[in-house]
Amino acid sequence: MILRWTCGAAAILAIVLAGNAAGKDKSPALSTREIYEISLARTSGYLLTAHGRTVIEAHSGCGGTHTVQRSLSDTTYKDGRPIRTDFIIDTRESADGRTLNFHVRNTQSGNGMEVHDGAARLDSSGAGRVTFTSKERPLVLPRGTVFPAAFARAMLEAAFRGHDLQNHTVFQGGGRDALVTAAVRIGSPVSRPRELARDPAGLLKGRVWPILISYFPERGELPASEVAAHLYANGVLGSLSLVYQQFTLRVKLVRVERLRSGC
Repeated sequence: MILRWTCGAAAILAIVLAGNAAGKDKSPALSTREIYEISLARTSGYLLTAHGRTVIEAHSGCGGTHTVQRSLSDTTYKDGRPIRTDFIIDTRESADGRTLNFHVRNTQSGNGMEVHDGAARLDSSGAGRVTFTSKERPLVLPRGTVFPAAFARAMLEAAFRGHDLQNHTVFQGGGRDALVTAAVRIGSPVSRPRELARDPAGLLKGRVWPILISYFPERGELPASEVAAHLYANGVLGSLSLVYQQFTLRVKLVRVERLRSGC
């Protein structure tokens, strides 16, 4: 990874927002564009400043989910170094959740570009393999692995059923560190949270649950990072808090719009 907090934040958004799941009534999944502004909410001094913007488009239908995310951020560390990072991830996940094609570009000032292109495939048990177009050696995916859109669907289904989502191994698309373990705590439905985002299609309505997604390292009982958010019944998420040990990022939803579905 070139810049760990920025890649981590981008990866978390990719996993959470990689295609809005269909509702409980089996209505088709939405195709949407969300725009988020990133700021530094808390720091121990590791970071002095952080701000940026993330745009995510999720296109559903035509045999799967196509998600494109771009995050542009500027940070300043405690030693005064200003760093700009431009992160782009493009994924296509099949409707059956068995195939994920991905293209990742991460550019950081002074450190060049990190590139990951490839395809991941799962068998019926969730075991599988990632092959890269570069010279990276293939990555074996353990049994029970899911891809981002499938994880989003499982999270929404758990919310409707009124229970938490236990540990899932998720491959998000990217390098070897794109394989994570995630668990979700889901609270009782609440009144509509205060969201100031522009919402011309009226997507921020209906039932909504507070959720806490925890991401665990390969070895360890404590999460390496967490996401606190509100999950709407149509699969849209509101503003987020990305919580790390040394800092917290505020990811504020500023606009959400419905896109025309199509191939």
